[in-house]
Amino acid sequence: MKILSKLIAVVAGLAVLGIVGAVILPGVTKNKHSEWAMAADNVNPLVKTETVYASTNAKPVRHYIGGGGEDEYVYQLLTYNDQGKARTLTFDAQWRLKPNKFLKITTKGQNVENWEKVDRAAVPSGVRQNLMVD
Repeated sequence: MKILSKLIAVVAGLAVLGIVGAVILPGVTKNKHSEWAMAADNVNPLVKTETVYASTNAKPVRHYIGGGGEDEYVYQLLTYNDQGKARTLTFDAQWRLKPNKFLKITTKGQNVENWEKVDRAAVPSGVRQNLMVD
């Protein structure tokens, strides 16, 4: 009986730690540019998928040759959601982004799930104002 009560206590403690971690981690990982932050947000069930928009006027912060010999560019982009809330994301691309274009990015916290180029008309007007390209 003692072993069962200890096991229940350990499981309950781990559950509490997991719940507290899931609640606190999104605040800790926001605007962080590490693989750890992206992985933590990706597995956290409390982090919701969100669509944000960015301008392609940023220069790459890093350029390297990938494992298959292809060019890889790393960008840190200032993004905005539909409500005008800002956040910085680290974004990888296999080519240099053309300036004065727009991206629609689907994220789960700091983890970029996918992205696509969109026309100016597809970007909400409040977002265009925030990106200062109106």
